Amino acid sequence: MNLVLITEPEVGAGLPLSDARTTHLLGTVGLRVGQTFHVGLAGGLRGLATVTSTSPALRFDVVFEKSVQPRLPLTVLIGLPRPQTAKKVLHDLASLGAARLVFFEAEKGDPGYVASSLWKDGEYLEHLRKGTEQACSTLVPEVVRTSTLAEALALAAGADWKVALDPYEASGPLGASPTMAVHQGALAVGPERGWSDKERAQLRAAGFSLHHLGDRILRVEAACLVGGALMLAQLRAWQSHRAVG
Repeated sequence: MNLVLITEPEVGAGLPLSDARTTHLLGTVGLRVGQTFHVGLAGGLRGLATVTSTSPALRFDVVFEKSVQPRLPLTVLIGLPRPQTAKKVLHDLASLGAARLVFFEAEKGDPGYVASSLWKDGEYLEHLRKGTEQACSTLVPEVVRTSTLAEALALAAGADWKVALDPYEASGPLGASPTMAVHQGALAVGPERGWSDKERAQLRAAGFSLHHLGDRILRVEAACLVGGALMLAQLRAWQSHRAVG
């Protein structure tokens, strides 16, 4: 991890020695008194922490940045994939910086995926956290689950550039600049078996244009990451790297 997410009480109290974050920092990273590491408050400021004690808890002083990273203007709609794929999507889109992830039950999706412990037991939050920490960010994406594509499309109504990935009925490749100035993007990626004809009609009716990523069929997690990055580039949303501290 490139940053450790902490809570406000932990700024003063430190982290228990039994905490997985402490085990990683002291055991894997090998931090000692006087050394530094990156911390952040979920949705808030990042900071540079200096270790002051390693017993009876990992305690540290923190110098926080003056401002919070801006959220990137991207919502991604994903046809609910198999749990192992969903874990990768959660991690990678959190690292990329998508602001909101909307998982919907697609017509060609497997209804059994809904019952996975990934969603029922809140396990998905761990993958979001790890992806966010990997990116040295505090901006954990919002995650929403809906029963239908129609409900998911309603959550993307505010976007002014809407793209659905579809290698079969695409009008052209994703990568060309939008024909008008845009500020908020929405990317829709279907499940492993693709879109139904009804869903394509719903997407078009909601203002989505269909694009492809070349003459290859990508896995869902790859399509989400590549498509999201291309849209953020065209939205001119990329920020220069800002080192913590």
